[in-house]
Amino acid sequence: MVESIPRRLVFRIPGVALVGVLFGLASMSVLALAGPKLLLLTYLIPILIGVWVVRTRTVVDTDVIRVRRLFTARRIGWSELAGLRVQDRKWVRAVLADGNQVTLPCVKLRHLPVLSLLSGGRLPDPTEPPAEGPLQDEAPVPNETGATA
Repeated sequence: MVESIPRRLVFRIPGVALVGVLFGLASMSVLALAGPKLLLLTYLIPILIGVWVVRTRTVVDTDVIRVRRLFTARRIGWSELAGLRVQDRKWVRAVLADGNQVTLPCVKLRHLPVLSLLSGGRLPDPTEPPAEGPLQDEAPVPNETGATA
């Protein structure tokens, strides 16, 4: 059975988070409708959270990494990427060739093997075991005939 490699992956906040936004809207209704008209602005809080949930994502394909946040978007080509940095074992940041770092929203430590696969070998897979063979500072061990293997 041949596994197909996806050409594009989207990392985003799960859509079920919008249920919390609906509960927030319902909760704000009690406050907004009970007081002065100015309290209607409290509806903006869950609405902004909902827009943040829908908009925030990282899209990775074989050519670029696209990072979208609430108000900004950025494209990072694989050639611009020097590596990845994992902070606190949960946040992944793209380290650019110029030294700047860009946080990749919704990308976690467990996604690194998939990023390595989509990078086409530009990023090493951290879960892959090291290659077998003698270490650089180890001398080859001679066999019974005195020849080195």
